[in-house]
Amino acid sequence: MKVGGFLTLTDGRPVPVREIQSRDAKALQRLFGRLSERTIELRYFGPMKQLSDAQARRFAEVDGVERFALVALDPENEDEVIAVVRYDRSEDVDGSAEYAALVEDRMQGLGLGVGLTRALIEAARDRGVEKLHALVLPHNTPMLKLLRSLGLSEKMHWQDGAERVEIELSPTIGDQN
Repeated sequence: MKVGGFLTLTDGRPVPVREIQSRDAKALQRLFGRLSERTIELRYFGPMKQLSDAQARRFAEVDGVERFALVALDPENEDEVIAVVRYDRSEDVDGSAEYAALVEDRMQGLGLGVGLTRALIEAARDRGVEKLHALVLPHNTPMLKLLRSLGLSEKMHWQDGAERVEIELSPTIGDQN
């Protein structure tokens, strides 16, 4: 999938996808408000009551190269974000960027996370990112499964009580992009 356009869910529904825009900050806060406590804990490694204005602005205001994000929009209301994937090269030491993903609970298990991640990988490759890394809680099996399903070379090790998963973005035999 090219950046922007539609992603087809496993149930056949098309979902609009585009690069994040600074005006999405409020939609990110509304998305956060619809998340379960478990989803918040798995993504942010603990409880959080809300996504602050400053956090929402930081997540929404990216430069498109060093910091890049894609959002999936609710097909019923395109003002609402239902998922976001991102990378951030702020700690770039080896062509690597931190990866993060968040999918609204009601949209989980429909292929949205993996579809957005594949599109993000395409965009990251185009922007010179060679590796993505993510810290994942050991009981976040859906995220660990998603990362393994990409067919890319990966390494895992413990860091700060979480799994640090590193994936190489160079194409491999199993890569279908």
